Amino acid sequence: MKIKKITNKGIAQIAAGAIIASVLAACGGGGGNSSDAGNSGSDGSTQQPAPTATTASGVAAVGAPIAGGTVTLKCASGTSTSATTGADGSWKTSLKSSDYPCVIRVEGGQAGVQALSTPLHSVVAGAGIANITPLTDLMVGILSNNKPNAWFDSANNGDLGSKISAAALASAQDKLKEILASLPGKPVLPDGFNPVTSAFNAQKGDAADDLLEIYVTALASTGLTQTEAAASASAGKPLTQGAFAGSMFTTRNMLTFRAGGALTHGGDYVLSIPDPKRGSFTAKITMNADGNVAQVGQPLRNAISLLSNRFAQYCQSEPYPVHYAYISDDWTPVTDSNELVGKLFREYEYCQDTGITQFHSDGSLTYTPYGPNAQPNSMPGFSKAFSGEGMEDPDEDALVKAKAFKITINGKTTYAYVAVSTSKNSQLDFGAGNYVTMGLSEDLN
Repeated sequence: MKIKKITNKGIAQIAAGAIIASVLAACGGGGGNSSDAGNSGSDGSTQQPAPTATTASGVAAVGAPIAGGTVTLKCASGTSTSATTGADGSWKTSLKSSDYPCVIRVEGGQAGVQALSTPLHSVVAGAGIANITPLTDLMVGILSNNKPNAWFDSANNGDLGSKISAAALASAQDKLKEILASLPGKPVLPDGFNPVTSAFNAQKGDAADDLLEIYVTALASTGLTQTEAAASASAGKPLTQGAFAGSMFTTRNMLTFRAGGALTHGGDYVLSIPDPKRGSFTAKITMNADGNVAQVGQPLRNAISLLSNRFAQYCQSEPYPVHYAYISDDWTPVTDSNELVGKLFREYEYCQDTGITQFHSDGSLTYTPYGPNAQPNSMPGFSKAFSGEGMEDPDEDALVKAKAFKITINGKTTYAYVAVSTSKNSQLDFGAGNYVTMGLSEDLN
């Protein structure tokens, strides 16, 4: 056997600035000679302070930075201005303090090796950061109740002033979260991240940029374009009929990321796997009456799916036979592996039921493959695999890491484990010493 989700400081500053401005306008300078309150003219009128020079800037990205794109700002004052994005997607332009708020569009340019296929939109309520991404495009649709492209073209000064505010942005972000939850894998915003006003870098490893990669893959799996997604968001409609999500585990070193699927409005079930190492991909799937995956499409070749797809294993086709273990969000992590002691598990590898595993109080594990002449295979010290350091497997010259979970359904509790082995002699993701196994206790099987 081989055992085998930055701050909202920008919004707060905008809101505070709007409150101060409204108070000063209401007071009309009646509190003294302060220049902040305006000065009285010879005819008794109040002279407002002269507008100050400000900067609006941000990053335009779709996962990859949008380089060489044209950024156009259309402002409530009637002013329009433009800028060009740099190689890192950054852009900057100067405006007067009296010009805001503004709606923004980026078009043209390159996102990685591809030309930007459709314009994206954003807004800026006051001087500061205004990113332009597919997520801000959805937010423009939400706050305008209109298709972003059409609203940018048709909005007048009054529309901009009435629709773009700190409160409107906060409300749009809440609704954006609901929209994202309707996509495969239910993507979530990083803690404290505002798509419009929070600084980020358009590079792999940045949590916000990684989210854009996940979003683009999830959206592609549904068959919707960004324009169609923004139109749905503007109408308050979810992007699918329903979605599911969980954690994927794979080689090497128990690489973990969120993934999932959905039932599209076209009636197809789809799976989205945003593998951060080998590249994102999608596949069509067929679900049976029990809610389990019955068939998978390319590039997957097979799947094991149990407990209404709360527990699944997906196996990819050659030439890269990478396997993914899936545990839905319904499970609770087991922090003490002693909970597994004495329980029998069916073990799954290569998307097949391969044998029976049992954990023992001395920290060892026994695996017995199926077959008339099969002999038990013992792995002493396997409990170390559940630690952060993992367990050394001298037979495979590999490091094994494992995680355990439990779930209660209809009053019965079942346990599951995932084990990922990584070869110490190879950098490949498959082959000798590299494998993914899963076990499901027999209680509910």
